[in-house]
Amino acid sequence: MIYKLSKSILLLFFILLLSNHSYGETKIDEAVDKTTDFLKSVSKRGLNKNQTAEFLNNYAITLKDERTDGEVTYIFDSESYKRYRDGNIISEDGWRFTKLGALRLFNGDVKLTWKIKIGKDNLIVIKTKFQPIGKEYPFNYKLKKLFFEEIQ
Repeated sequence: MIYKLSKSILLLFFILLLSNHSYGETKIDEAVDKTTDFLKSVSKRGLNKNQTAEFLNNYAITLKDERTDGEVTYIFDSESYKRYRDGNIISEDGWRFTKLGALRLFNGDVKLTWKIKIGKDNLIVIKTKFQPIGKEYPFNYKLKKLFFEEIQ
């Protein structure tokens, strides 16, 4: 009798233990799935390295950044970029892709990382090295050829 009772209690204990364990695993699996879905959606919103390179090669980007120059247009060459305002070059500096494929612009000693997002709202997320989260700037773009025709 005691043997059967202890065996039943032990069996009940294992059933409860296993049921809680599987419940915890499903909660963990759900959290992992939500995180994976979020990361996939975030990565789909921005251009990857190849798309960014092609975009910079073909288009002029116009935006109002925080460099106190108002609305400016960026034209990217193979190794440098030029900022235009009212058809005149106001600054020039270098740019490159990082090892992880992020677009890095140089403004003197300041390094800026850009993430270009094209969709309903065209946005560029610009962040400095010490900012964990960048600021979003709306922008317009047009073919470089059209931009140069307009300023001539």
